Amino acid sequence: MWDKRPLDRPMSGQTPSGRRFWDSPAGLDRVSLGLLAVSVALVVYGSLHWLVHRPMFGISLVKVAEPPVHVTRRQVEDVVRRELRGNFFTLDLEASRRAFARLPWVREASLERHWPGTLSVRIVEQEAVAVWQDGGLVNREGDVFQGASDAELPVFAGPDGSSRLVAERYAGIRSVLADVGLAPRAIQLSPRHAWSVELQNGTRIELGRNGDIATLQRFVAAYPQQIEPLLPRLSQIDLRYRNGFALRSRDGKPIPPPGRTPTGAAVTRKT
Repeated sequence: MWDKRPLDRPMSGQTPSGRRFWDSPAGLDRVSLGLLAVSVALVVYGSLHWLVHRPMFGISLVKVAEPPVHVTRRQVEDVVRRELRGNFFTLDLEASRRAFARLPWVREASLERHWPGTLSVRIVEQEAVAVWQDGGLVNREGDVFQGASDAELPVFAGPDGSSRLVAERYAGIRSVLADVGLAPRAIQLSPRHAWSVELQNGTRIELGRNGDIATLQRFVAAYPQQIEPLLPRLSQIDLRYRNGFALRSRDGKPIPPPGRTPTGAAVTRKT
């Protein structure tokens, strides 16, 4: 048979002691305080949100520290007009920094707010050391960036992704050639990974696939007496020989015999 006696538990709206919740002053006080706190928080948040979006807190001055050489005032103004959104409090600094960093010649950009309405922009520009074959410039780290320069820069050429390798090899070659007063005008790494260097007078030095600096050093040792008097006539100096190098003239005429050659550096004349 069913036991029809009431269950021994409080009914809905009652506390465990059997009193209804809304008849408990302490419980009602806690609920009232909680609702009051939420209301105050919402009012404060709404007030702050309204306040920080007022026009009075707009960015009134964008100041570029250490004015750049290659980035123009107009480029900076274009970024400020098109990319900067918000006021002193709501401006997204990271998004704004990326906008400045996308400008040509910009290597790094950093931004800081200064009360009451100033945005300070610091731009670090690229330092170009060469022109890349397909357009653009190469910086000291060997990275290709978009830009143009009127300076007389050497030309780097090589397969895609080889700019850093070319820049590194160029530094070594330039250092060795400087010992005899020569300077490279261009350096190329072919698709078959063969190296060649063009001097300022247009003479081409073929280094081959190794591009060995030691081979170039043997050439430099022989240069003052063996090569320098002939250099204006030479179209090519081929260092791809194990124990010497070959010379090719510009006009096809025979090259006069060189003088005494350092040990281990035989010279072959070509027309």
